[in-house]
Amino acid sequence: MGRQFAITSKGKTLKSQVDLRFGKCDYLVIHRPGDEVSRLIENPFRKENESGIKLAEFLKKNEITAIITGGVGVKVSDYLASQHLQLIQLEEGDMQIKEILARIG
Repeated sequence: MGRQFAITSKGKTLKSQVDLRFGKCDYLVIHRPGDEVSRLIENPFRKENESGIKLAEFLKKNEITAIITGGVGVKVSDYLASQHLQLIQLEEGDMQIKEILARIG
């Protein structure tokens, strides 16, 4: 199967900036290194309570192996660790999605 990344995004294009909010992000870019095309999905949990943990569970069910975002809460962090999902935290949100995709392949 290989690695599959979920990247939180503020918009619908590759020029969109990374969203540093995990559970409340607007969109997610799903990318498998080596694939020419990435998938964009709307975050179905962004307006719900406990959106972070719901999103983390959703990503696990969809075979995501690594998440690129900003900060996450303790509950989400503990869940990701227990499920062996890699968390890559960014501190600055001025990076575009296409820049991240170029780095991960």
